[in-house]
Amino acid sequence: MKSRIFLTAAAAGLVCAQSLAAPPAAPGPWAKVPALPTACYWNQDQWMEQNNAAIEAVQQDHYKQNDINGAIKQKATDTFNEDPMAVAQRMQQAMMNDPENAQKYMEQMMQQGQQAQTEAPAQQEKEKQLEAESKSVMKQYEAALAKAMAPADARWTALKNKMGIPMDSPGPGELGVPDWAWNEWHAILSDRDRAYVANCAQWWTATGPLHAYMKRYKDYLVQERIPYEKKFSDEAELEHYRTLNVPTEGWRTTTDYEAAEDYMKVASALFGARAHQPNCPAGECGP
Repeated sequence: MKSRIFLTAAAAGLVCAQSLAAPPAAPGPWAKVPALPTACYWNQDQWMEQNNAAIEAVQQDHYKQNDINGAIKQKATDTFNEDPMAVAQRMQQAMMNDPENAQKYMEQMMQQGQQAQTEAPAQQEKEKQLEAESKSVMKQYEAALAKAMAPADARWTALKNKMGIPMDSPGPGELGVPDWAWNEWHAILSDRDRAYVANCAQWWTATGPLHAYMKRYKDYLVQERIPYEKKFSDEAELEHYRTLNVPTEGWRTTTDYEAAEDYMKVASALFGARAHQPNCPAGECGP
């Protein structure tokens, strides 16, 4: 979890004690995030291509916004460096002009600082838990798939023993394989396809555990991480700029860009575990 909180924000608030109103938000990056797939195989949809294209599109928007925000930040730095004494005097004058609101704002900023220190570890722990959960759900899927494939695997082991085929061989070979062995191999491949599809119905569909995990992850990003970073980072940053009389036109939070990118990358890792296509694409194996 990043910490981008400006230490000067408490003093900055003395110039503008009223509540912050961020610039109107541009359309969010979540609109570009494709819906999760429900097909068993990659070749049944174009989701991976769509997701990769969406990641690139959101990243490009993110880079552009970083440039805009960076220019505003540099302007604030230059303004302060040009005459830091004048900035300090302006803050002091603001305190003298409205000491009651200044005191209230100082107390509010101190309270927020303490709250940020308390909540930061909890946010970091939640991130770790969700990351561990993604690994756990994939291990559960792999175990379920292995169980579903067990009968076909046992059948393949029996064929290898009968034919004297090395145990690490991916198939029966190309030369000198009798027709009966080819027929058995094709039956094994068909068994694997049926087992995979049966397992898919429990895992890759919209009601499966992977979709459920991605919903929990998105809920965390939208309901917890993004608001946390906006509250304890973005608001202080904007107030700092306003203290220096630096225009903030064009500034926009990037926390939702980062969250959307993280969401799509996690989705890519999970749904990339789907098989590309059946062993028997036409429903039948063999020539």
